[in-house]
Amino acid sequence: MGAADTSGRAALPDAGSAGAPEAPPTTTSDSAQPASAAADRRATTGTPGTPGPFGAPVTLPRRLGRLVLIALAYYLGARLGLGLSLVGNDVTPLWPPTGIAVAALVVVGRSYWPAVAVAALAVNLPLSATPLAAGVTAIGNTLAPVVAVTLLRRVGFRRELDRQRDAMAIVFLGALASMLVSATIGSATLLVSGSITTAQVPAAWAVWWTGDAMGVLTVAPFLLCLPLFWEQRRWPWRQWLEGSTVLVAATAVIAAASLTELPVLFLALPVLGWAAWRLQLRGAAPAALIAAVLATWSAAHMIGPFRGMTLLEQMVTLQSFNACVALTSFFLAALVSERLQTAAALGAATSELERRVERRTAQLSAANTRLVQEIQERAEAQELLSHEEARARREHQIAETLQRSLLPDRLPDVPGIALAARYVPATADVQVGGDWYDVVQLPGGLLGLAIGDVAGHGLQAAATMVQVRMALRAYALQDPSPPAVMRGVHQLVSQLPVPEMVTLTYLLFDPAARRLRWSNAGHPPALTVVDGVGSYLTGALSPPVGVTADGSFTEGGAELPPGATLLLYTDGLIERRGVSLTDGLDRLRREVAAAPPGDGLEALCDRLLDTFLDEEHIEDDVAILVMRPAVAVDGELDLRLPAEARNLVQVRSALRRWLRESGVVDEDTNEVLVACGEACANVVQHAYSEQASSGELVVEARLEGDHLEVRVRDHGHWRPAAERGGGWGLQLMHALVDDVSVDHAVGGTEVRLRRHVGLEVRP
Repeated sequence: MGAADTSGRAALPDAGSAGAPEAPPTTTSDSAQPASAAADRRATTGTPGTPGPFGAPVTLPRRLGRLVLIALAYYLGARLGLGLSLVGNDVTPLWPPTGIAVAALVVVGRSYWPAVAVAALAVNLPLSATPLAAGVTAIGNTLAPVVAVTLLRRVGFRRELDRQRDAMAIVFLGALASMLVSATIGSATLLVSGSITTAQVPAAWAVWWTGDAMGVLTVAPFLLCLPLFWEQRRWPWRQWLEGSTVLVAATAVIAAASLTELPVLFLALPVLGWAAWRLQLRGAAPAALIAAVLATWSAAHMIGPFRGMTLLEQMVTLQSFNACVALTSFFLAALVSERLQTAAALGAATSELERRVERRTAQLSAANTRLVQEIQERAEAQELLSHEEARARREHQIAETLQRSLLPDRLPDVPGIALAARYVPATADVQVGGDWYDVVQLPGGLLGLAIGDVAGHGLQAAATMVQVRMALRAYALQDPSPPAVMRGVHQLVSQLPVPEMVTLTYLLFDPAARRLRWSNAGHPPALTVVDGVGSYLTGALSPPVGVTADGSFTEGGAELPPGATLLLYTDGLIERRGVSLTDGLDRLRREVAAAPPGDGLEALCDRLLDTFLDEEHIEDDVAILVMRPAVAVDGELDLRLPAEARNLVQVRSALRRWLRESGVVDEDTNEVLVACGEACANVVQHAYSEQASSGELVVEARLEGDHLEVRVRDHGHWRPAAERGGGWGLQLMHALVDDVSVDHAVGGTEVRLRRHVGLEVRP
C-alpha cells in the first residue's frame, strides 16, 4: 500500500489498462485458438445505453450497480490490505485496491473512475489527519489508475495478457510507472499535513509506491483472468483437475515455506512455472495471488522466514519475492501463449498451403487434359508450338543465368554498416526483367550503392543489365564520384542497341564523414528516414542514361547520421494502375517511417514486400536495397570479418573511424593502426594456412580514459617464427604500443595491444 503517517492512514491508488472497452482487441484462448465470439462480447464503452463489456446494453441502473460494486470491492480490498500491515495498522507491502481498480477500469472502462474516487475517500477519511488531506490523497488514488489506463491504451495493451509486450506493459507502465503518481501525491500530502517529517518522506514514498505496485502485479491479473474462463475455450475436466492441483500445490508449498524459519520461499517458483506453462494466465494469476498473499501474511505476523527481521529487511525480502513471483508467472504465461499462437498460425498456414497445392494440382491436371486434347486435334500446330516452347525455354534459361550473374550472391560485410536487399520477379512467362542493384566496396572505406531498371523483360533486358552493372563497377573503381560514374555509364548505354529506357541511381557513402552523395538518372528518388521522419533525395536529377546526347549529371549531398535508414527501390514497388505515383511515394514514406526502430533491415524488407505486393500477381519486377549505418557504441568496437586480405582495408577504416570518434589524437591513431594492421596481417597470412577456407578475424577495441586496448583474435593455429628469421611484426608492435601480449592455444590466438593515448580536448 501507500506509506502511512505516524497517526495512522492507509490508502492506495489504482491502475488501469489500455485494453479498455473503448477498443477491444481480438481475444485468443490459452491454446492460441481464435475466439472472435469472445471479442464480440466485450464492451466498447461504459456509457448508459451502449453495449457493455459482455454484449449487454449499459443502462443507467446497470451502470449505477457497477459503480457501487467497484466502490465496495475497493473498500473491502483496502480493509484486507490493512490486515496485512507490517507496522501498526498502516504500512502494508500489498495493497489490493490497486489491482481491483486496474481490473475494473480495464473491463468496464475509464468512465467508472468516480467509484474509485468515492471508495478511496471513504478509506482515507478515518486514517488521515484532516479531511482535506484525505481528499487530496483520494485524488492521487484516482489519478494514478487513469494515467495507467491512458499509458496502456497507447501501447495497445490487451487484457488477456497473452503477449510478452502486455506483461511488460502492466509491469512497467500499469504498476511501476503509474503508481509514482499516487506515491508522490500521498507522500507530499503527509508532509504538508504534518503527519511525517521531511526525513521520513523517502521511506514513506518508497513503501507507498512498492505497496501500490505489488497490488497491481498480483491482484489485477487474477481479476483479469476471470472473464477468460467463459470468453475463451472451455477447459476439459482434465485441465480443471490440473488447475486445482496447481492451486493446492502452490498453497501447500507457500504455506510450508511461510511457516518455517528456513529461507525456502523460492520453492514456490517451480509451482508457479508449472501453472504458467500448462495453464497460462488462467492458472498463473491465481497461483501468483496465493503466493503473494501467504507470503505477505507471514511477514505481517513476523513468522517463518520473516521472524526477527527489521522492517527494512522484511520489506526488501517480501517485495523481492512478490516481484519475482509476478514477473515469473506473467512473463512465462505470455511467452507460452505467444508460442501457442505461433503454433496455431503455423498449423493454419500449413493447411492453407495444402489447400493451395491441391487447387494448383487440380488446375494443372485440367490444363494438361486440355493440352492433350489440343495435341490430338492439332498435330500440325503441335510441331510449331514445340519449336516455340523450346525457344522460350532456351531464352528463359539464358535470362536466368544472366540474372544470377547480375545480382550479388551476397551483400558485402562492411563494418559498422547494415545492408539488406530483395529481388522479386514479375509473374510473367519469362520471369526475368531489368531491375537490379549492387553494392561496391571502394578504396578509402567508401561504399557505392546502385539500383537501376532496364525497361522490359526477357533476354535483351537481362543482357543490358549485366553490361550496365559491370560498367558501373569499373567506373566506380576508377573514379567513385557520382557524376563521373554516371557519365561513364551514359557513354556505354549510348553505344548499346538498347530499345528501352535505362534508369539508374548511384550513391556514394563515406562512413567516416557520414556523408552521402548521389546522382539520379530518371529513377524513383531514394528515401531516407532519420529519427522516424522520412524524406526523399529529390536533388541531382537528370534524364535516363543514354537518352540525351550531352550526358550532363549533377551531384547532391546529405548527412546520413548513425541509425538512419536509406532505401533504394525500383518503380515496381510503388506503381499501380489507376493510382497516382505521388500517392505511392507518400505511402512508402509512411510505411518505412512507421517501422519499429528495433527491427532489423531484413524485417523492414519483408514488411515492405508484404505491404505493397500481391503474392498472387506481381505486375513488374521489384528490387529493394536498404542501408543503415550502425549507432556507435561509446568506448567499444567489435569487428568480425572473414580473414581475407581484401578485408584488411575495412578493418583499418573502421578502426580509424572509431578512434577518431573517440577523440584519439592523429599521431597515436596512426601508430595504433600500424600495430593492429600487423596483427591482422598475421591472422590472414598464417592462422588459417592449413585450412581450405578462410576463418574468422575478430578485432575488439576498448577505451577507458586514456588507456586503449586492442585485441586481435582468430580460431586457427599458431605458427612459430621460422629459423631463417621472422617475428618482425611483433617487434614493430612492441615499438608502437606500450604492451603486447600473445596468448595462443588449441582454439586460436589472441594478440593484445595496450597503449596510453592522447585525447583531443572537446568543447
